[in-house]
Parts: sequence; structure tokens; C-alpha cells
Amino acid sequence: MRWGGGMATRVWAPSRRTLRRLGGALLGLCLGVGVSIALRAWWATAASSTLMDRYTLRDVKTDQRALALTFDISWGTIMPGKVLAVLVHDHVPATFFLSGPWAAQHPEYVRTLVRDGFEVESHGWAHVNFSRLGYDGVVANIRRADTVLRELTGRPVRFIRPPNGDFNRVSLAAARSLGYTTVTWGTDSWDWMNPGVDTIVRRVVDHAFPGDIVLLHASDTCKQTDIALPVIIRDLRQKGYRLLTLTDLLRLGEPDYRG
Repeated sequence: MRWGGGMATRVWAPSRRTLRRLGGALLGLCLGVGVSIALRAWWATAASSTLMDRYTLRDVKTDQRALALTFDISWGTIMPGKVLAVLVHDHVPATFFLSGPWAAQHPEYVRTLVRDGFEVESHGWAHVNFSRLGYDGVVANIRRADTVLRELTGRPVRFIRPPNGDFNRVSLAAARSLGYTTVTWGTDSWDWMNPGVDTIVRRVVDHAFPGDIVLLHASDTCKQTDIALPVIIRDLRQKGYRLLTLTDLLRLGEPDYRG
């Protein structure tokens, strides 16, 4: 009881027992929050720790002499038609990784690829390095391209080739959360550098191996792909290789995930 101004005012003073109870409750709350944060961090790490979320699909483990020719397209309307003409003429199945904006601007090309039996997969939306986008940025990028590609092809899209072949653990986990497998390559043709037809041919033919995923391009910035392609096809077949789509190649063996 405190006296002042002729009035008595009761001031509550908690007992030691009450203070201990309050302290215990606060400690329990803090521990609960801490455990929740720790569990969320552990789950995020565990969710991204599968083999597919640490490495990209680069080839297929198989003893059969078969490989997949894969083509990225992001720009132009000239080289896509030239490459397609070669593949159709030589009866070569292939897989095309299309950027969302290019597909949206040239729907007739996409429908032609589907009509002619080629496999259409995703090259993402904005042509930027995925490692710079963060988890949510990669998800948004892939989803935007997915909407366009599904609408134009009428088929689900399973594979994503990140622009410039750039990826990190976060981007791989983000793609995986959408049901996508991130694909890079086993052999790079170097056609994107326009190093000369002979160099492109030798890069592919000399380095190809059973289960290989070969990187080529059908964008207009690549000026020599259509000239090198008939020679690549001829020489690979002479070496006994079957040329397949990525999906058909995966039926021959186990996916090989590597960093």
C-alpha cells in the first residue's frame, strides 16, 4: 500500500513465484520461435539436397551409341527455319529449348516444331543468369515461359535449360519445385561463337559419347550451325550413333547429374 495525497493506492508487486512462471513462459516462447526457424532452415536445406537439386542433367549413363542433339532458340527467324529444314530432310529427331518471349512472338514456328515431331522444352523467360534471380525470381521466370509453351504445344514441359548454362543450388531447387529438371550439356559445339564450320563439326563429332547431350543453337546470332549440321549428322551416323530426342535418350539409361 502506498500513501499520498490522503489516498491509499495499491501497487501490485509480483511474487518471486509469479516472476519465475513469467520467465519460464517467455523462455519457452523464444525457444519455440527458435526451433521453428531452425526447422524451416533445415527443411529448406533438406528439400534442396537431392541429387537433382545439386547438379544438372548433362548426359545419360548408357552403353548404347545414342545421343541427343539439342538446340536453344532465343532470337531470330532465319536460322530456326534453316536448322529445321536440315533435321526434317535427314529425318533427325531433336529437342528444342525455346525462350518464352521468342515462342510468344513466333507461335507458328513452335506449332511447326510440334507438328514435325520435335520435342519442345523451356529456355526460360528473360535471358538472364538464373543465379542472379533468387528462388522467387527463378520460379517466376520459369512459370511465365511455361504458360506460353504449354498453350502453344498443348503438352507439359519437363525440362529447363537455363540461359547461358548458368545455375546455382537455389535455381536448381526452384526449378525442381515446379517439376522441372535443369538440363545443361555434355558436349558444347561452340556454334554460338561462330568459330568456323570445321571447328563446330569437330567439336561435336570428336567429343560425342554414348548418352551425350549436345548443345547447339538455332538463333540468328549463330551463323554457321545450318552448314555444320548436315556434316555432324552424317559423321555421327557413320560412327554408329542414333540421334534421339532428350526424352527418348533418357529411356536408354540412368540420368547423369553433374555440376
